[in-house]
Amino acid sequence: MTKVIFKKVSMIPAFLFISSCASFKTIDPFPRDIIQKASKDGEFKPYAKILVRWRNYPFTTFSDTIGYTDEEKAKIKPEEVPYGDYAKFKAKALKYFKEAGLYDPHKGEGTVKIDLMSFGRWTYSELSRSFLTETSFIYILPRSIKVNYYLKIEAEREGKKVQAEEISSIKTVFHLLIFPLYPFSSFSSAEKSVLKNILWKSAADIYALEKGLPLPQKNFDEFIEKGAEKPKPPEEIKKQDF
Repeated sequence: MTKVIFKKVSMIPAFLFISSCASFKTIDPFPRDIIQKASKDGEFKPYAKILVRWRNYPFTTFSDTIGYTDEEKAKIKPEEVPYGDYAKFKAKALKYFKEAGLYDPHKGEGTVKIDLMSFGRWTYSELSRSFLTETSFIYILPRSIKVNYYLKIEAEREGKKVQAEEISSIKTVFHLLIFPLYPFSSFSSAEKSVLKNILWKSAADIYALEKGLPLPQKNFDEFIEKGAEKPKPPEEIKKQDF
């Protein structure tokens, strides 16, 4: 009995560790009117191929860069995200573009390239090795981590090329008193919403550009802070496209 009680008590710190944070996403609603217009446009010729890439600049803390010069820090290169994350992202891209009438591998023509770059995307294991151990009083004084997402999309066919950009971000706040929010605002849940949103927005951008429709005004000087079935990764996805 004593062992059982001790085991349960020892699990409390781990529970507080993973639940004393809440993630808040920054997204703008995608233009549903453009998506609806695209899905009903029988004259629009869809694209035949969608190429996808997702890279991430590793999460780093101050101690991670000790000993690096400014020039060396500037040369840090992005890395491909884990294959499972990439495959799910590509599956979503194919699904949403097909639903919008912009993708048909059999009847389409032309190629769409979706290039996603994330900055500082983290895992709990990475935080436990650096951020959570280096930040004093992290659960007493609120601290936060921000992950930025930049998506560039380019569509080309018959010698004509159009391209657009989308941005979004997720801010995760760590504090002991906000652990009740965790089930409703986890990082993974926030990221799913962000990726879904920027994919729909990029689809609307491509359709609008092809049709000569005005695009919503965007500000790229800085990252502004402000129940469908889960898609299954297609079996043919073996590696990133480019």
